[in-house]
Amino acid sequence: MLEAHVIKRTLTEIVIDPSHAERKESAEFRRSKERLKADGHYKCWICGTTENLQVHHFGAEWSLENVTDFEKLKVFCEEWDPYGYGRLLRNLPITTVDDVRNMLVLCQEHHTGGSKDGAANGIHEITFPVWLIQKLAKQGEDPVPQDGESVENVVKKITDL
Repeated sequence: MLEAHVIKRTLTEIVIDPSHAERKESAEFRRSKERLKADGHYKCWICGTTENLQVHHFGAEWSLENVTDFEKLKVFCEEWDPYGYGRLLRNLPITTVDDVRNMLVLCQEHHTGGSKDGAANGIHEITFPVWLIQKLAKQGEDPVPQDGESVENVVKKITDL
């Protein structure tokens, strides 16, 4: 068995961000947020907190709407369906990335944030498998430093198991 160790990598991501309108909250986005709240989903999907919440475009990002194939997005939202809306609304087309089926509630830390020592842990900052283990790790054994947690403390926590 390998001993616990820190993996640090630098990721270069190249994406051509197509031309798009300046971002503003659409009526559909507001309706989606209200539905998530009304249905009891307004807590971070990763950690469950109800503080500093943001709504993430899960399947297709807002800035990539102009290149999104909405039929493919609909199929994706039926397969990756964290709140059940994909199955519930499967007979309706998706015509905008602001559709509730494409939404995921996250706290600021698990959306765009990172810990104070510079280790990023938001979905916009790290690879999907590393981001997802923050939800799937055993209680007290999360290998990704959380806000205010040092890398050294996480290494100690994991190596002491």
